[in-house]
Amino acid sequence: MEEHVDPEGLLPEAESHFRQIPGLQYPQALTTQYPRIANRIYRLREDRDELRRCFDELTHDQRGGRRGFPFDVLMDIHGLREHLLGDLTGFVLDDNNKWVS
Repeated sequence: MEEHVDPEGLLPEAESHFRQIPGLQYPQALTTQYPRIANRIYRLREDRDELRRCFDELTHDQRGGRRGFPFDVLMDIHGLREHLLGDLTGFVLDDNNKWVS
């Protein structure tokens, strides 16, 4: 799927969708600080394989040297993963993961 750059910020339909997920606290930190990533998650919501790949890319440093996300953004990402995919696969806290800054 083609990656889109969203210079205008969070898509209104993405905001609406995230606000309507039962049991999910609205991912304020993610949507405010990284609207492009939130939009990508929204766009992939119906393709479970691509969505799982997206979450894995966000939470595992495949390239080396990534700064990672602030803790509140990381928690939003994991909350979305749990609600959209029903799992937290890949959520391993160890010294090899550099996704928290």
